Amino acid sequence: MNIVVHGTGRMAGAIAEALNTREDHFLTATVGPEAPAWASAVPHYFSLDDLTSLPALLIDFTLPNGTMAAAKWCADNDVALLSGVTGLSDEVINSLQLAAKKVPVLWSPNLSLGVNLLAALSRQAAAVLGPGISVAIEYIHHKWKKDAPSGTALMLGQTVAEEIGDEVALKYASIREGEEIGVHTVSFTMDGEQIDLVHRAHDRSIYALGALSAGEWLIGQVPGMYSAADWLADRLSASI
Repeated sequence: MNIVVHGTGRMAGAIAEALNTREDHFLTATVGPEAPAWASAVPHYFSLDDLTSLPALLIDFTLPNGTMAAAKWCADNDVALLSGVTGLSDEVINSLQLAAKKVPVLWSPNLSLGVNLLAALSRQAAAVLGPGISVAIEYIHHKWKKDAPSGTALMLGQTVAEEIGDEVALKYASIREGEEIGVHTVSFTMDGEQIDLVHRAHDRSIYALGALSAGEWLIGQVPGMYSAADWLADRLSASI
């Protein structure tokens, strides 16, 4: 599978590093308004329209405006799109949904396999416990993290709310600590007891490896709008 990474930040660098260890997938180019600060042996282009050959998959880790451009380009060129950009407006999400009519599109605020398993377990816990419980989502990120609540925290909260309704007492707590990659805790409080589900990220490579795994799955799908939950569901069904 030939892959182009849209973006040149830390996540893009992690994906490039992960691809260096693979013999079945190849990074053919990076695209972004600035050249990557990390060492790269592949060509860099400042615009998607400058690419000289088409990949099977575009992995997008830019900003919302970049995601909108990626959606249109992928739809026009029949390229599958995987995006992990957070903070998307309704307009950008609509552009992804429009592209999904022509190509497979997967968007998720977090592409870690562990985090998405945490979401699935949180959904299961919410279904068993039902309405009337209190749910707290605490997340710890590095000091440069800007969005709060984080995209991952909102995803976890939405997962719980979808299962037991918006009336659930849901609270978010954000903590910033140095170089912390990410710790997410979903706490369910009932009368006299509490259940905590925790995911700790020890290395940024987990997001890159998750992106590659989700990308492998995505290129085998028909056009449509997918989430990481769809990818995880296939993995869970295959393990049974």
